[in-house]
Amino acid sequence: MALLRSFVLILGSALLLSACARSPVVQLYDGAAKPDAQVLTVRIPSDLEVFTINGKEVDGVNTFFSSGYKDLKLTPGRYEIMAYYKRLWDLDADNHEVLKSDPAKFTVDGSAGEFYRLAFDRPENVDQARVLADDFSGRVENVTTGESTPSEPSGLVLNRGILAPITGTEVEQASSNAVTPQGGGGTEQPAFAGRAKVTTVAPAGQPPATPAQPAPAPAPAPAAQGASYLDTLKAQWNQATQEERRQFLQWISQ
Repeated sequence: MALLRSFVLILGSALLLSACARSPVVQLYDGAAKPDAQVLTVRIPSDLEVFTINGKEVDGVNTFFSSGYKDLKLTPGRYEIMAYYKRLWDLDADNHEVLKSDPAKFTVDGSAGEFYRLAFDRPENVDQARVLADDFSGRVENVTTGESTPSEPSGLVLNRGILAPITGTEVEQASSNAVTPQGGGGTEQPAFAGRAKVTTVAPAGQPPATPAQPAPAPAPAPAAQGASYLDTLKAQWNQATQEERRQFLQWISQ
């Protein structure tokens, strides 16, 4: 238990230190950033977790320690976004409950310069949140025109475990975070391409390392230093705001 607590504190410290640098804007197309008039913007509120976009898992689309939303910048076109409700509710000072729904399918079909957002009727208390988690639905709102389109059932089932896998679909894990619209547009990514393989190249004029010339291993840290790290991590947790703690607990529950 102590090891698990230490691991959680290590994660918390790293995430707390990087929180302020996170941007609420995520570019999901290749190349240089384009002006908003040339792209499609989709806003995701913090209580929604994106599972896939057009059948592909995408890093960085879910909100953590940011402004309460993420704005996805996409190539204009049609996208099916599988998203589910997830929020940690404070029952009292020491007890919390993480509520998660099955994913719903939000369809966005937008042109350049249009702004959409995923929305749902937000619960005002934990009892309403439990009802929502049991039967989640929402809508896609076109902020530009005011049009609203209801979500559809996804047919996916969220297993309510610590890792919360989702069953009922195959998911592409491509080497790029670029997401292409359905029906074409942009450069297609090969299905199930896997994560990008990183190859290290020695700078010009320097021979690559060989087994006969191994780099010296770093000296192990003294055992006593671990305690000081733990004290530092505890201090980071104590200095975190209530919202930062809530967001972190919500994150480790997924």
